[in-house]
Amino acid sequence: MSPRKRPAVQRYHDRVASRYDLSYDDNYWKWHDALTWDYLKPFLPRDANSAVLDLGCGTGKWGAKLAKSGFAVTSVDISIQMLDETREKIEPLDPKERCRYIQADLCNMSELPKDSFALALAMGDPIGCTDTPKKAMKQIRRLLVTDGVLIATFDNRLAAIDYYLKQGDPAAFTKFFRDGKTHWLTKSEDEQFLIHTFTPQNVRTLAETTGFEVVEMVGKTVLPMRHYRYLLETAQDKRTWAKIEKSLARTSDALGRAGHIQAVFRAV
Repeated sequence: MSPRKRPAVQRYHDRVASRYDLSYDDNYWKWHDALTWDYLKPFLPRDANSAVLDLGCGTGKWGAKLAKSGFAVTSVDISIQMLDETREKIEPLDPKERCRYIQADLCNMSELPKDSFALALAMGDPIGCTDTPKKAMKQIRRLLVTDGVLIATFDNRLAAIDYYLKQGDPAAFTKFFRDGKTHWLTKSEDEQFLIHTFTPQNVRTLAETTGFEVVEMVGKTVLPMRHYRYLLETAQDKRTWAKIEKSLARTSDALGRAGHIQAVFRAV
């Protein structure tokens, strides 16, 4: 496929893949990722031989942790450059060569076998970056065994209020809150791919119409610590604020304040 014919979301991620990790190498993201792993661990399959999916895998941050835990990981991304970065992380952790790397749109994963995976991760909001999130969810449901678990993050529509107020355009504000659609704020218009945002109720509806039930939702993060990185300088600082964050994250009234919604779904 010629570069111009690639979807915008693919063009953007192909371009930034080699330096993507550098954008997330600071105290805030280390704190954020430690919280994420704590939220994920209770839902990991008990059988270490289970096959798991890392969807929209990016540079393989979560796939590498799963592989290190002993799971056979299938990493899926629309960007071949991101998959190359993922392969570099995972191959040294995969001596039995059980892990796979698949370039695919989440709305079309037909080459993967149905009813084959115990767990799927979709971290970094990849479902919302597809053309049709409902179609992506149905594709994921096809791949999971019954009672299999999907853990996914979604851009929180309510968290965008301040951004749209700053634009000072009530018509744009109204349209956004009606359909929840926006675009990635990259400078190049050629790479401004569509993003679907969700309220907590939207997430529940998405699950109920695609073969899932919601097990839990957490806000991530309720505390806007990316604006207060200086509060996360020491290990003790990180532990203190993580304890406070965890006390708020599962509170339904606090979900609207979080930048993202992390949901755990069970395939029914």
